[in-house]
Amino acid sequence: MDIEKLKDFLDSEEGQKSIDEYLEKLHRKQEHRKRWVEKFKDRYESNLDEVIEKLMVKYYSDEYVNREYRLGYQPRESLLWLLWEYARLNCKECDEEKYYNDFTGGAYYIGSYVIQVMHGQGSVLVIDKIS
Repeated sequence: MDIEKLKDFLDSEEGQKSIDEYLEKLHRKQEHRKRWVEKFKDRYESNLDEVIEKLMVKYYSDEYVNREYRLGYQPRESLLWLLWEYARLNCKECDEEKYYNDFTGGAYYIGSYVIQVMHGQGSVLVIDKIS
């Protein structure tokens, strides 16, 4: 599709409707994520370390990783991403250089841990015990 056709489509009524639907979908997704972060905060804020350790045991186990690969997935870590979103919205940003590298997109203190997101050919979360 060339640029002029794309511009014409986006300027049309159908194109505007498509854009509006897409933006509404994004808004619903953000609201959904925000509700889950609030639920997480209400339920687990008082024992973050215990929750983080349980999530790490689950998601970093060979059993889980192998099962995900057998199902044809790169191991999904949806609850770790919820933890990241919680940290991003509610925790202090990490200021220790030792937790950063060239790929770090952000890092936060959460309980006795630091959670960081790293971006490369994909994105990954890394959780380190504060030393």
